[in-house]
Amino acid sequence: MASGKFFRRPAVLLALALCSVGGLVTLMGRLATGPQVAQKRVQLSAGEDSEAYPAISPDGKRVAYSARQSSKVGAFHVFTRELPAGKPQQLTNGEASDIAPVWSPDGSTLAFLRAGDGLTECIVVPADGGAERKLASLGGPGADAAQPLPAVSWNADGKSLVVVQSGEKQLPALAVVPLDSGKVQRITNPPEGSEGDSTPAVSPTGSSIAFVRHTQNEGADIYLCDANGAGLRRLTFDDRGIRGIAWTRDGADLLYSGNRVGGWRLWRVPAYGGSPRDLVISGKQAYYPAIGRNRLAYTDSPTVSAIWRATLAAGDAVEEHPVIRSTGREVNPSWSPDSSKIADVSDQSGADEIFVSDADGRNRVQITQLKGPRVGRLRWSPEGKTLIFDASSDHGQEVFTVPASPGGKPSRVLLNASNASYSHDGKWIYFQSRGQIWKATAAGGNPQAIVEEHGAGQPVESADARYIYFRSRRGIWRIPTGGGDAEEAFVPEHDMWGPTTMQPTKKGVYYTEFERSARSMVVSFYDFSTKKSSIVFRLRNADWQGGGSYSVSPDGKSILYARVDQSQTNLMLVENFR
Repeated sequence: MASGKFFRRPAVLLALALCSVGGLVTLMGRLATGPQVAQKRVQLSAGEDSEAYPAISPDGKRVAYSARQSSKVGAFHVFTRELPAGKPQQLTNGEASDIAPVWSPDGSTLAFLRAGDGLTECIVVPADGGAERKLASLGGPGADAAQPLPAVSWNADGKSLVVVQSGEKQLPALAVVPLDSGKVQRITNPPEGSEGDSTPAVSPTGSSIAFVRHTQNEGADIYLCDANGAGLRRLTFDDRGIRGIAWTRDGADLLYSGNRVGGWRLWRVPAYGGSPRDLVISGKQAYYPAIGRNRLAYTDSPTVSAIWRATLAAGDAVEEHPVIRSTGREVNPSWSPDSSKIADVSDQSGADEIFVSDADGRNRVQITQLKGPRVGRLRWSPEGKTLIFDASSDHGQEVFTVPASPGGKPSRVLLNASNASYSHDGKWIYFQSRGQIWKATAAGGNPQAIVEEHGAGQPVESADARYIYFRSRRGIWRIPTGGGDAEEAFVPEHDMWGPTTMQPTKKGVYYTEFERSARSMVVSFYDFSTKKSSIVFRLRNADWQGGGSYSVSPDGKSILYARVDQSQTNLMLVENFR
């Protein structure tokens, strides 16, 4: 009886009616759209060239991309091909690299970034081939010269482009360039302490621009702004590396490549905000997504690297050989203070873990069981019994210590910190946080800022313990360990792009820089006695995506670094993408 009264209540009848209507609408929607078609992933690349930066034409029938020889010494050039398996057509050539082509809304023109000779330019060319036209100069190269980031996107009306402009005294920022005048007008203003903006992506309606705002230590997040740069709003809050953004065709979501949860995966996040969702089909080394009609293209870069040892000899008399190899990526090597051990990071188990071996690579043991976080730079404690390292996870950037022998457990000593190193007496830890240099006790207590200049990073104590060297926007600087004013230590001979790892010794300072003429990273040495720098080693085929650090032996006779043994960047295509 009570049951009959319940079902006669108006509110209950209304709820049941609405549920029936909802079910009917869902059923009709399924009948109209048909059953879900399984997504299918195929490799587009054919041959031995490295292909990257794909863009799908508005009609979904062609893909444009940048390609170069897999040796990674030559320049990128722009190609197009019919989907899914057409013959490549080369549109550009020359000594400069042509990066990340994008299609005009009507599909008739391609625009791209040209990087070479210390300058970047925006170039447009007919999509079917023909004479190219320089639209605008955009200043110096971006921060990552080894792998330039996308810097051009068409506005929805096809009459102008959104680009990334750099200046000698200005951070990289977004700007608008009309096709008829070529006049560059900046529309974003990156704050001090950031590394500037990159990777513009205009929404399908043209009302919003998504872009990447970079922080130190390769961190970044996605921001949105209006077409004129106003209405700035933050979309992600990871502070992780990002390589590529793409809007879904309806403008509801964004896809991006993010260095989170153990690899460079593709993530999907609503444009109004929310938690990113992992696009599992893309794998763990996916970059630069592009979306077309029911298609997704991206760059896949499976890489295997090993730890190599080389002599530090004058000229080309360099002896090199691998000392640590596995089935995965070996990066971030570090000599122990007495040269008897090598610590490094390996993902051979499927996640970043720390291993320690003898100096010849033998008797290797795994000393962590992290199973998830991405491990950064390693440094030994002065007595050689402990390692300090960075780890990035969904909790942010953290600093841990761990015994340099099996059986110990990592201890978290710092939050929101990175690039940590010990003082020579072992009592202090120097680190960077929020674009400043800090120090804390060896257990992570009593943190205090010692360099408040925004943009400072990578602190390490001098061999005589008198100074803390660090990277500044203005060069290599130092500050007395006992307190005082910071001063310029020396000016690098080349460009400080990417990670500038420093290793002070009694006679001088080793550091990394980018040599433009060779398009490669080098290790240089600043000699205290001559007050001059010289290149001591060229990092051939170095694995900079894995962290890019090196380690010079305490006697100064050899160097350890991560070298790519096998790497091929391929274009991948996902059919039936929605």
